[in-house]
Amino acid sequence: MKKLSLFMLLSLTTALAFAQDSFQVVLHKKIVLSSAEFSAEKNVKLIKSTDWKKNGNLEVTYKVASPSALWSYKLQFADEKGNMLLQKDSSYAKITTQSLRQLFAGKKQIIISIMIAPSDPLMMAPAKMKQLATLKLP
Repeated sequence: MKKLSLFMLLSLTTALAFAQDSFQVVLHKKIVLSSAEFSAEKNVKLIKSTDWKKNGNLEVTYKVASPSALWSYKLQFADEKGNMLLQKDSSYAKITTQSLRQLFAGKKQIIISIMIAPSDPLMMAPAKMKQLATLKLP
């Protein structure tokens, strides 16, 4: 019995160690990008002109493997020059494409990032920024 409980404990801690955060980008109820890999080069998608002009929503979900109240999450939307145009204080954002078209008029890309920071500024832990996806606009 001891060996079985020890084996279960070891397998559980191993599974938690390999758990990864992931994200999903959905445009008009269609998954555009879903990944657990945070690569600025690989996570690039071209948005079709018809999808960009259509009215609907862009949804971004960042899933945390091991949630904790010690960390806060902010989704950030920037243009190709790095100018932040929109920020949501959550790991989930739902934005209408109409408002995105207004914010990103004349821009070539939407760069979606997540800022992970300690919820208590006295923790003195550094904030982390992960680039989730780049949407190339028509």
